[in-house]
Amino acid sequence: AFTATPLVWTPSGLWLLAATGIGVMAATLLLYQGLARGPVTLVAPIVGSYPALVVAIAVLFGARPSAIQWAAMAAVLAGVIVVARFAPDAGKADPAAPGGRRRTVVIASASAVGFALAISAGQAAAPIYGEVQTVWLSRLISLASLAVLFLVKGEAPHLPRRWWPLLAAQGLLDSGAYLTLFAGSQGPGAEITAVTASSFGAITVVLARIFLGEAMSRPQWGGIVVVFTGVAVLAGTK
Repeated sequence: AFTATPLVWTPSGLWLLAATGIGVMAATLLLYQGLARGPVTLVAPIVGSYPALVVAIAVLFGARPSAIQWAAMAAVLAGVIVVARFAPDAGKADPAAPGGRRRTVVIASASAVGFALAISAGQAAAPIYGEVQTVWLSRLISLASLAVLFLVKGEAPHLPRRWWPLLAAQGLLDSGAYLTLFAGSQGPGAEITAVTASSFGAITVVLARIFLGEAMSRPQWGGIVVVFTGVAVLAGTK
C-alpha cells in the first residue's frame, strides 16, 4: 500500500511460494519443539547450520562463490557454532524429555533442513514476485497450513490476551527479517545473504547479555568477533 508495488499474478512460481510457506511453518514448529526439549546449546548450533545447506543447494544450481567468500562463510558458520556451544549453561538438558538427546538432534536437524529448503525456495521466488509479495503470500500459505494442522489434531489455538503484544512484535520482526533476507537475495550471491543472516544467533547472545544480564564465556566473545568479521568480509565482496 505504501510503496505502490504492483502485484504479480503468474502461476510459474506458485510451487516456490508453497514450499516457502509450508517449509517455514514446519521448520519453526520443529525449532520451538527442540528449544522446549533442550538443551538450547545443542539445538541452536544444529538449526543455525542451515546456511551450509543453503550454500550446498545454491552450488548445485550453479552458484560459484569465490575463495574469499567460501572462507568468510565458513568463518561465520564456525563462529555461530562456537557461540552456541560455549554458552555458560552448556550441558544442561531436560531429563524428562522423551527420547533423550538423539531425538532432540533429529528434531533440530529436521528444522535445519526445513529452513534451508524454505529459504532457498523463497530466494528463488523473490525475483518473480518481489520480496514483499513473496513474504505476504508465503505467510498466508503458512497460516493455512497451520490451520490444517490444528484441524487434523482436533485442537484450537490458545492465545491469552496478555501475550498478544509480544506475539504481534514477534510477527512484525520475523516478517521484516524475511523481507530484508529476500531483498538481499536479488541477483547473484543469494547464498551469501543466507549465511550472513545466520549471525542472528550471535546477535541474540549479545542482546541477552545487555538486556537480560546473562553471563557470556570468553569463547563466546571470540565467536562473536569471528562472526562479525566474516559478515564484514562478505559485505565487502558481494
